[in-house]
Amino acid sequence: MMELNMLTFIPLICLKKSTMEADTSLKYLIPQSFASSLFMISIIMSTFSPHSKILASMALLMKAGSVPMHTWFPAVMYSINMLAGFILMSWQKIVPLFLLSVPQLSFTPLILMSVLMSALWGSIAGLNQTNVISMLTFSSIAHLSWLISASLLSIKALSLYLTSYALTLLPILLSLNISNMKLHKMITCETMEKYLKITIMLNLLSLAGLPPLAMFSNKIIIIYLMSKTVMMFILVFMLMSTAISLYFYTIVVFTTMFDSSKSLSLTNKMTLPKLICISSALFQFFPLFLGMCPLP
Repeated sequence: MMELNMLTFIPLICLKKSTMEADTSLKYLIPQSFASSLFMISIIMSTFSPHSKILASMALLMKAGSVPMHTWFPAVMYSINMLAGFILMSWQKIVPLFLLSVPQLSFTPLILMSVLMSALWGSIAGLNQTNVISMLTFSSIAHLSWLISASLLSIKALSLYLTSYALTLLPILLSLNISNMKLHKMITCETMEKYLKITIMLNLLSLAGLPPLAMFSNKIIIIYLMSKTVMMFILVFMLMSTAISLYFYTIVVFTTMFDSSKSLSLTNKMTLPKLICISSALFQFFPLFLGMCPLP
């Protein structure tokens, strides 16, 4: 299943058939193939070696792009189109994350170390970025720490967080794709549709975990589940990383807000940017539907 997923994703990277895209597809293919080989070796070793869990966990963490097996992930994200970027940050993580929830395939000490490193590195590296795609890339690594933690605790919490993350990420990438803009300073320019600016600002704040938006509700669920386990120490660092992410996302949002305040004029005509904005707002301001779901 993972190999089929990998092979069907590569054509999405090479839509324009350029030399850069071919190079990017190799950057994706080689680490993924190595991780798949490692995973197959661990399955074979599981019949006679107690250390097979370590290899399986390493392979799955590499496939998901978790620290320290993450170096391929930013390199690929810098060069791919918006559609492939969205799939790589969301859909492609489903199989590795759900396999990490299987006790026979997960070595908990290694996974917890990766969770801690992903949370810290994803937020700290995001501070030095001036590009929205770069910010989203390292933010995805930070969010991966929450996803992996959820996979160890509850499948329902994992499914809920991953779905909310994908639905929060999608409007941002759609807005950037419609405006054909990637640099955060371009979000403040006058040529960008005002509704798209609002959509980007709202969803960036949700990714940062600002209450009462949707991603905040999902983080509360995972915090509650982690507080009942021995993962409290790691939870402290995950909350610190969330605060750092909130800082650099807030800078982008407030820069956009103050630049747009003098020229903000919204029309009553229903357009695609307005539809995206309204749909995104309805999702983000309806956290009770997400946060009040019964969990084990």
